[in-house]
Amino acid sequence: MIKTNDTFSYKTIYTPEDVEVFANLTGDRNPVHLNQAYAKQTEFKRPIVHGVLVIAAFSKVFGTMWPGEDSMYISQNINFLKPVYVNEPYNIELVCTKVDRERCIGTIEGTLKDSNGEDIVSVVVRIRSNSQFSPILF
Repeated sequence: MIKTNDTFSYKTIYTPEDVEVFANLTGDRNPVHLNQAYAKQTEFKRPIVHGVLVIAAFSKVFGTMWPGEDSMYISQNINFLKPVYVNEPYNIELVCTKVDRERCIGTIEGTLKDSNGEDIVSVVVRIRSNSQFSPILF
Protein backbone atom coordinates (compact mmCIF):
# COMPACT_ATOMS: atom_id res chain seq x y z
CA MET A 1 0.00 0.00 0.00
CA ILE A 2 1.37 3.42 -1.00
CA LYS A 3 1.70 6.03 1.73
CA THR A 4 2.45 9.75 1.77
CA ASN A 5 6.16 10.41 1.03
CA ASP A 6 6.67 7.03 -0.71
CA THR A 7 8.79 7.39 -3.84
CA PHE A 8 9.32 5.59 -7.13
CA SER A 9 11.71 6.11 -10.05
CA TYR A 10 11.87 4.78 -13.59
CA LYS A 11 14.48 5.22 -16.33
CA THR A 12 13.28 5.85 -19.88
CA ILE A 13 14.51 6.85 -23.30
CA TYR A 14 12.57 7.97 -26.37
CA THR A 15 13.81 6.52 -29.66
CA PRO A 16 13.36 7.93 -33.16
CA GLU A 17 11.17 4.89 -33.85
CA ASP A 18 8.93 5.80 -30.88
CA VAL A 19 8.50 9.31 -32.29
CA GLU A 20 7.75 8.00 -35.78
CA VAL A 21 5.17 5.49 -34.52
CA PHE A 22 3.53 8.18 -32.37
CA ALA A 23 3.45 10.62 -35.31
CA ASN A 24 1.81 8.00 -37.52
CA LEU A 25 -0.65 6.99 -34.83
CA THR A 26 -1.78 10.53 -34.02
CA GLY A 27 -1.23 12.24 -37.34
CA ASP A 28 0.95 14.85 -35.62
CA ARG A 29 3.70 15.01 -38.21
CA ASN A 30 4.99 18.44 -37.20
CA PRO A 31 8.48 18.59 -38.72
CA VAL A 32 9.99 19.78 -35.42
CA HIS A 33 9.55 16.15 -34.30
CA LEU A 34 10.59 14.34 -37.46
CA ASN A 35 12.79 16.43 -39.73
CA GLN A 36 16.41 16.99 -38.68
CA ALA A 37 17.00 19.83 -41.17
CA TYR A 38 13.81 21.62 -40.16
CA ALA A 39 14.43 21.19 -36.42
CA LYS A 40 17.99 22.48 -36.82
CA GLN A 41 16.51 25.84 -37.86
CA THR A 42 14.39 26.06 -34.68
CA GLU A 43 15.31 27.12 -31.16
CA PHE A 44 15.69 23.40 -30.30
CA LYS A 45 18.41 22.72 -32.92
CA ARG A 46 17.31 19.08 -33.27
CA PRO A 47 14.05 17.10 -33.27
CA ILE A 48 12.08 17.04 -30.03
CA VAL A 49 9.77 14.36 -28.66
CA HIS A 50 6.02 15.02 -28.78
CA GLY A 51 4.81 16.25 -25.37
CA VAL A 52 2.00 13.71 -25.20
CA LEU A 53 4.48 10.91 -25.96
CA VAL A 54 6.61 12.15 -23.06
CA ILE A 55 3.60 11.96 -20.74
CA ALA A 56 2.84 8.44 -21.99
CA ALA A 57 5.88 7.21 -20.04
CA PHE A 58 4.25 8.51 -16.86
CA SER A 59 1.04 6.71 -17.85
CA LYS A 60 3.03 3.49 -18.31
CA VAL A 61 4.43 3.81 -14.79
CA PHE A 62 1.08 4.64 -13.19
CA GLY A 63 -0.85 1.94 -15.04
CA THR A 64 1.61 -0.93 -14.74
CA MET A 65 4.13 -0.26 -11.98
CA TRP A 66 3.24 2.37 -9.38
CA PRO A 67 0.44 2.33 -8.23
CA GLY A 68 -0.21 -0.44 -10.79
CA GLU A 69 -2.84 -2.27 -12.76
CA ASP A 70 -6.01 -1.08 -11.03
CA SER A 71 -5.01 2.59 -11.36
CA MET A 72 -7.17 5.16 -13.07
CA TYR A 73 -6.10 8.69 -13.96
CA ILE A 74 -8.41 11.30 -12.46
CA SER A 75 -6.51 14.46 -13.30
CA GLN A 76 -3.10 15.76 -14.27
CA ASN A 77 -1.29 19.08 -14.40
CA ILE A 78 1.79 19.15 -16.64
CA ASN A 79 4.54 21.73 -17.08
CA PHE A 80 7.01 21.31 -19.93
CA LEU A 81 10.10 23.12 -18.68
CA LYS A 82 12.63 22.12 -21.34
CA PRO A 83 12.56 20.09 -24.56
CA VAL A 84 12.84 16.31 -24.55
CA TYR A 85 15.17 14.87 -27.18
CA VAL A 86 15.39 11.42 -28.75
CA ASN A 87 18.08 8.97 -27.65
CA GLU A 88 18.74 10.84 -24.39
CA PRO A 89 18.36 9.07 -21.04
CA TYR A 90 15.72 10.41 -18.66
CA ASN A 91 14.57 9.48 -15.19
CA ILE A 92 11.03 9.78 -13.89
CA GLU A 93 11.03 10.54 -10.17
CA LEU A 94 7.74 10.37 -8.27
CA VAL A 95 6.57 11.05 -4.73
CA CYS A 96 3.15 10.46 -3.23
CA THR A 97 2.18 13.76 -1.57
CA LYS A 98 -1.34 12.97 -0.36
CA VAL A 99 -3.58 9.96 0.15
CA ASP A 100 -7.36 10.15 0.48
CA ARG A 101 -8.12 6.65 1.75
CA GLU A 102 -11.88 7.23 1.88
CA ARG A 103 -12.00 7.83 -1.87
CA CYS A 104 -8.95 5.62 -2.71
CA ILE A 105 -7.19 8.55 -4.39
CA GLY A 106 -3.51 9.42 -4.26
CA THR A 107 -1.85 12.65 -5.34
CA ILE A 108 1.53 12.07 -6.93
CA GLU A 109 4.04 14.74 -7.89
CA GLY A 110 6.79 13.92 -10.31
CA THR A 111 9.49 15.11 -12.62
CA LEU A 112 11.23 13.91 -15.71
CA LYS A 113 14.92 14.64 -15.19
CA ASP A 114 17.73 14.61 -17.73
CA SER A 115 21.10 12.93 -17.19
CA ASN A 116 22.34 16.07 -15.37
CA GLY A 117 19.46 15.85 -12.89
CA GLU A 118 17.72 18.92 -14.30
CA ASP A 119 13.92 19.02 -14.28
CA ILE A 120 12.55 18.78 -17.81
CA VAL A 121 8.85 18.08 -17.14
CA SER A 122 6.88 18.34 -13.92
CA VAL A 123 3.53 16.72 -13.20
CA VAL A 124 0.95 16.57 -10.46
CA VAL A 125 -1.55 13.76 -10.91
CA ARG A 126 -4.46 12.32 -8.99
CA ILE A 127 -4.92 8.60 -9.35
CA ARG A 128 -7.54 6.24 -8.03
CA SER A 129 -6.32 2.82 -6.94
CA ASN A 130 -8.46 0.56 -4.78
CA SER A 131 -5.49 -1.65 -3.96
CA GLN A 132 -2.91 1.06 -3.19
CA PHE A 133 -4.96 3.87 -1.65
CA SER A 134 -7.70 1.90 0.09
CA PRO A 135 -8.66 2.43 3.73
CA ILE A 136 -6.27 0.93 6.22
CA LEU A 137 -8.12 -1.62 8.31
CA PHE A 138 -6.81 -2.40 11.78
